[in-house]
Amino acid sequence: MKLYSFLILCLIATTAHAQVLDKTVFNVAYRYTGRNIIQGGLSYRINSSAKKSFVVGTSILYTPIESKAQFLPEANFYYVNRDGYLFDLSLNPYSIEPRLGISLFNFIYLNTGYALPIHREKYFKGLTFGVQFNIAPVKNSDFYERMRIVQ
Repeated sequence: MKLYSFLILCLIATTAHAQVLDKTVFNVAYRYTGRNIIQGGLSYRINSSAKKSFVVGTSILYTPIESKAQFLPEANFYYVNRDGYLFDLSLNPYSIEPRLGISLFNFIYLNTGYALPIHREKYFKGLTFGVQFNIAPVKNSDFYERMRIVQ
């Protein structure tokens, strides 16, 4: 009986693991926020609707601050509608960054916004511009939008 319970538990865990990987991507980005920033992290698509996407993610920002390499944590929240319009909010220890942009099938995000400093050292401030690439670890990922043929 213990063997059957163990096998059922493994099957459930494998199925849940596969579903999590289907909606997860690695992201690599370049952003200018008053300084050059390289970003790397993970993102997860919360829903599976074809009309809109809700994506949450965490990442590490690399930027030189006062001639020293700094690695900073960041949380990201994305909303992408059916037309490919992107609304993004990023939070890091130095700023809150609301951004607008476009999404190309959830594979590439092009965005611009404004960094609002929240720290007394205002390392990130002003207009932001960025490009982000989302790379899925599995083939036929559910993270990406399917191409719609116009009739």
